[in-house]
Amino acid sequence: MKILNRYILREHIPPFLFSVFIITFLLILETIPKIVDMVIDKDISFIIVLELIFLNLAWMTALSVPMGVLVATLLTFGRMTSDFEIIAIKTSGINLMRILLPLLIAAGVLTFGMIQFSDKLLPVLNHEARMLSGDIRAMRPTLIFKPGVFITDVEGYIILIDHIDHTTSEIEGVRITETRNPGQPRITVAKSGLMKFIDGGETIQFTLYDGEIHMLDSKEPANYRKLDFKEHVINVGGVGSEFRRSESSFKTDREMNIAEMQKVVQNARNAIVPFYQKIDKTVESKLDFLFSDTLDYPADTTATDSTALAFMRADIKTIYQKIKRDSDQIHDQKILINKYKIEIYKKYSIPAASFAFLLIGAPLAILTRRGGMGIAVSISIVIFTVFWGFLIGGEDLSDRGIISPFIAMWGANILTGAAGLYLLIKVITEKPLFSFFRK
Repeated sequence: MKILNRYILREHIPPFLFSVFIITFLLILETIPKIVDMVIDKDISFIIVLELIFLNLAWMTALSVPMGVLVATLLTFGRMTSDFEIIAIKTSGINLMRILLPLLIAAGVLTFGMIQFSDKLLPVLNHEARMLSGDIRAMRPTLIFKPGVFITDVEGYIILIDHIDHTTSEIEGVRITETRNPGQPRITVAKSGLMKFIDGGETIQFTLYDGEIHMLDSKEPANYRKLDFKEHVINVGGVGSEFRRSESSFKTDREMNIAEMQKVVQNARNAIVPFYQKIDKTVESKLDFLFSDTLDYPADTTATDSTALAFMRADIKTIYQKIKRDSDQIHDQKILINKYKIEIYKKYSIPAASFAFLLIGAPLAILTRRGGMGIAVSISIVIFTVFWGFLIGGEDLSDRGIISPFIAMWGANILTGAAGLYLLIKVITEKPLFSFFRK
């Protein structure tokens, strides 16, 4: 049996590594257009491009490894079935579950390693990737100017340019709105001009020709002024023409490890308690008031039916508003809890998908009785689509409070694993499943 175990594992390793490489490469291809835009627009160095790709490889690897398990399982068991090796093993009296045992152990080791990767390393790399992307976007905003598109990257300015010649730095149809003082915006309009960097790239200098300056005052419209000019210079500072790295302690949910997210969840739960107590206290005080022997109204309220009813209505409205405010706070905290619990469960469920993919991949490969790459890829695409559809849909439903974060993140694994076990039983008992699987 040791020889068989080693053989099964050895047969899975090459297709697994190949599948992970191909899937990761396909994921990289999706980011290539964005990176190309950065290279062209921002003129970043090749080293920074490689660093950006490397940092993004983290989340790609977290997805490609479970996918690789499925493709490798389909390829290996499909080939073994087509070469009659599965039949030979079953004829020898070896149960299919016994064949899967070493693979399940390997999947357990792989899952444990990917959980550690997702918890310890992935958040750090995600944080570094976000910071690097932000630093790249912050550099040389003039190079992302596009004709006819409002540019709001420069703080305190809204810029629109009809035509830009990046070779000669000539610009046409320029409209620059200074919004540093929102109550008194200054709008500069020019037919043409030049644009260049000064102060070591920290400032953009616009030299404008044949234009107008409109000075508005939202509080005193009569203070509107208009100036015509033949040549006017506007310096827009603080744009940063060179790449500079920044640091930030702020982390999103995907940049935190499990312990950090659990702390956020616990803080949110603690924050809910006072709001529940306030609601209980409000309701309790009003119930005591309503069921007391006498109803005490304010001294200036005449105790007639109409005035008493008006007072009660106003009081009930006030109570409702208080309870609604507290309920909204509770709702917001619960949304926050669900958001972080989803990310916590995701760090376990995605690595554990290796088990589900193994369970469904092996019987599917045997039932199709073919070991070609085309069949494996086709089946994998269908399963991936359904699996990730359940994950994305589950996350959305959990955000709305319709289902729990656990079901949202583990539902896909449970359904896929259950379907795999059903197919596995059919294969082991050799009972027909669907007509198109028969010879």
